[in-house]
Amino acid sequence: MLGLTLSFLSSCLTQKEKQQHLVLVDSLLKADHFKFVAQQANPLRANIVSPRLQQLNGSYYMLVSKDTVKAYLPYFGVAQQAPYSSSENGIQFTSTDFSYVKNQTKNGYEISIKPKNYDRANSLFFSISPSGSATLNVSSNHRDPISFTGTIEQWGKD
Repeated sequence: MLGLTLSFLSSCLTQKEKQQHLVLVDSLLKADHFKFVAQQANPLRANIVSPRLQQLNGSYYMLVSKDTVKAYLPYFGVAQQAPYSSSENGIQFTSTDFSYVKNQTKNGYEISIKPKNYDRANSLFFSISPSGSATLNVSSNHRDPISFTGTIEQWGKD
C-alpha cells in the first residue's frame, strides 16, 4: 500500500512538473525570448556525415529575442560557394536586422526568421511543439539546407 501511495505521489509531481514546463515554454514563445538548443543535425545529404557526428553535445544554440537573433550552429553539407575563411564554416551570426513572423497552430508554434544581413542562412524556420521540442530548418542561397532538432529553453532575463 505504501509503495502504491509513493508511486501515485511521484506521478502527480511529474504531472505538475510537466504542466509547469508547458506553461514556461508557452510564455517564452509568447514573449519572443527563447533559446533553441540543438541536439541533432540533419543535413540534406546525411550520407556524407557520420551519424555519430550528427548527434550534438548541447553546446550549439540559437538565441531569439525581439531585437536580436544569435546563432552558433554547426554546418554539414555541400556549399556552392566557399567561405572566405575557415572560421566561417558553421552557421554563426548575430543579427539585429531581421523579419520575424510567428503563428500559433494547433500543434504549437511556427516561427519564420529571415536575417537581412547574413547570407549563409537567409531563412530560418522553427516548428515548435507545446512541450518545447523543436525543429529548425535553415536555408541558404550558397549551401544545401540543413535542419536541427532540439529543445526550447529559457535564457537571460525576461
